[in-house]
Amino acid sequence: MASLTTGLIENTGVSGSRFCSKLSVRITNKDLINGVVRICGYYWTDTLKKEYVLDLLTLAPGEVRISSFYAKFDLLEFQFITSTDAVEISVWGEDDTGSIKAVYNLLPPDILPMDWERNAAEVKKQTIPSFNSRIYVLDSNSNHVSVIDEKTNTPIGSISMGSGPYGIGINPTTSKIYVANFGSNNISVIDADSNVVLTTITVGANPVGVAVNPVTNKIYVTNWRSHSVSVIDGFTHVVRATIMVEEFPEGIIVNSETNLIYIANHGNNSVTVINGNTNTVINSIALS
Repeated sequence: MASLTTGLIENTGVSGSRFCSKLSVRITNKDLINGVVRICGYYWTDTLKKEYVLDLLTLAPGEVRISSFYAKFDLLEFQFITSTDAVEISVWGEDDTGSIKAVYNLLPPDILPMDWERNAAEVKKQTIPSFNSRIYVLDSNSNHVSVIDEKTNTPIGSISMGSGPYGIGINPTTSKIYVANFGSNNISVIDADSNVVLTTITVGANPVGVAVNPVTNKIYVTNWRSHSVSVIDGFTHVVRATIMVEEFPEGIIVNSETNLIYIANHGNNSVTVINGNTNTVINSIALS
């Protein structure tokens, strides 16, 4: 398995003209079994990060696939999650005449510097959600979660979600999966043993990030439009608290040993720290 990103691509020169009008991606599956690749494309304005490409590809052994995507944005990024390390990906940009203008290196997102994203702060580790040898992939276009057998790299199921599933968290202790549905303002709770949706929980406006503390069985959800974090009791599936943070919270992680929660606020380049014992904000860290 691998998670890769182009990093932030600045697609304008000194004159203000764009270097590339389209981005081309070549994917080669060099494995002896099927390979699954999730492609996400984003563009930025000064205050907005918008997903405009979401594709899930299954490649047979030895198969080569070339796809081209619209790229007439000033700032953009492409991210890839693969089910096997034997999948090779190349990315390049072309102008309107088809001439190659740039070739982009792919890197694991964890080694990018904290300020790689202009006017944004994300403390977010891009990983593949997996449990019981199953991989769970969000498909925001079709409002489903695809389930992939980790041993054979083949799709084995699809679970209907709310509108625009965006974030996902797993509690391995309770075998529960939590999916944030951006468009329907709720969380879908999935039983990982049966892949059945048990219930939906209403949270704030446009939930995006999900983090789980398996020790306390608490689920934390960042609500993008509400500028808040919902705290869900994993035993009762009831929202126990709503904590106001900074503008446009997105990325979220939990330290289960200290019971501290860290939230990356997209709107003002800061990280909010919450004490999970008291559900209160104890610090706000400004990022340059």
